Amino acid sequence: MKYTNTKLTPWMLLGLLLALSCYDVARATTTISSGHTDIFEAEYITEDEDTGVALTTPQLHLGVHTDSGHYEPADVLLEVGNAAYRSSDGFSADITTLLGANAWILPVDLEQAANLGLLEAGVAKAGFPAGSVTFTMVGAGPANPGNFALFTAGSSIRLSATGSEVGTSGFSITTGHIHYNWGFSAPGTYTFDLKASYTDANFGVLESATETYTFNVIPEPSSSTLLLIGLVGWVATRKRIISKG
Repeated sequence: MKYTNTKLTPWMLLGLLLALSCYDVARATTTISSGHTDIFEAEYITEDEDTGVALTTPQLHLGVHTDSGHYEPADVLLEVGNAAYRSSDGFSADITTLLGANAWILPVDLEQAANLGLLEAGVAKAGFPAGSVTFTMVGAGPANPGNFALFTAGSSIRLSATGSEVGTSGFSITTGHIHYNWGFSAPGTYTFDLKASYTDANFGVLESATETYTFNVIPEPSSSTLLLIGLVGWVATRKRIISKG
């Protein structure tokens, strides 16, 4: 009867191991893994957010916007679930060359993303007078595990990076809100440094601060993970059998 009260311990151990493996990425952050999310949202600020006093010169702020609120990019972990893993067949040669035959792709189609439980990822601008806003990638993390592409339904690339090397570095939007495909060639943690800019009719060129965005791309379960799960299950079953003996 030695194991009667401990038969769930192996599952608890597995959960602890998995949690520890994700700790460095997830600590002190808000993880966003599904739902409508404007990953890059540029805001045109004309008042001090604390006092409400009008600013002498408007400011640009680059953040993350969801249906539940606004977040600073440094405080957010954007999770790309393994349901995003798919064939890149059907996209242009530029996309398949960059991402490979299979990749993790957050789809431009919002219904498809919602059905898969993925981020419904977009780009937006808010509060601007007429004109376009430009988003520029100024850096890609030195430890990025693979390649990245932000691209349209027609496979036109808006941003790209090969590992830590920035490729296509900028794009502009005139509409308030637009969605793209977000593709990653390998699982792991990616970081990208971005800024927004706008040419104001009265104040000239305005730029936001450079912000760092972090994405965590979830891998397909590896053979070693499946083996560990199987082993833990076997141990739990064995303990139940021994306890009955």
